Amino acid sequence: MTTNEERREAAKRKLEDRLERERQDRKRRRILIASISTVVVVAVVATATTLIVKKVLDDREAARWTSCEYQDQPDRLKPIPTDPPQGVPAEQHEEYRKYAAEMNKMINEGIPKKRTAPKPGDRQLKSGDVSAVFDTSQGAIPITLTRASAPCNTGAIVSLIGDKYYDDTPCHRMTTSEALKVLQCGDPTGTGAGGPGWSSPDEPPTNLKPAGQANQMTGQQSVVYPRGTIAIANSNQGGQSSNTGSSQFFLVISDSQLPADYSVVGKVDPEGLKVLDKVAAGGVTPGPSGETNDGKPKLPVEITTAKITGGDLD
Repeated sequence: MTTNEERREAAKRKLEDRLERERQDRKRRRILIASISTVVVVAVVATATTLIVKKVLDDREAARWTSCEYQDQPDRLKPIPTDPPQGVPAEQHEEYRKYAAEMNKMINEGIPKKRTAPKPGDRQLKSGDVSAVFDTSQGAIPITLTRASAPCNTGAIVSLIGDKYYDDTPCHRMTTSEALKVLQCGDPTGTGAGGPGWSSPDEPPTNLKPAGQANQMTGQQSVVYPRGTIAIANSNQGGQSSNTGSSQFFLVISDSQLPADYSVVGKVDPEGLKVLDKVAAGGVTPGPSGETNDGKPKLPVEITTAKITGGDLD
């Protein structure tokens, strides 16, 4: 028979075994909880790190681009009235009719040459240079397009070159006055009124040097567009018409004075300047206005092909 002492010892061992099991269970639970906590912390840290890295990369990517709004532009290539409008003095009627006849002849010849191009993307890079070349009937004009000063307009030129919009188009106008010496291109109709069907936003230059004193009547300050500058032509007219840039651009032959209304998209490379000098030396055929220093270049300049040759495209 089991004695009382043996029963007490058995009970004692049973109690000790139970207490040991409970101690081991508590230890295992602590280890498990600690392990789970570590996994959770690691997962949270990894997720947070991923989100932070993604935001940094997204912010960097967003900082590379700017939003651009290209607006539909109505067709401006239409004949003008042949009868003098009210306000034209009687002694100028004959002169007006002659001007209208020459303008309408030019417009009617240009209408069949109209062409359009898709709008550029609504996001454009804010920095980087693009190399391009205009192969013309007077020689190659290599250029460097610079996005930083006018990313929307520079992007538009890049897009138009890619769409071959400039291929087989004339440089339709040249001015040779003391203050303004430029060659203007980019209108397939050759009239100065053609475009791709959309307009680009104004991006006026902010780093050009002032030219003399501001106009005392208007307060407008002219600036110097340096030789070789490529800028977007528009019909701003002293700030009265906004966002009217498009495909037309002008190449500055010599330092020229203009209001700071024309977006600067790049510069002509040295070899291209030689071509501009040759064309300028050929002189101007006066246009309908009769001005001897404003009309078509006597040496016809036809852009046969325009192409991108390198640089930051995306």
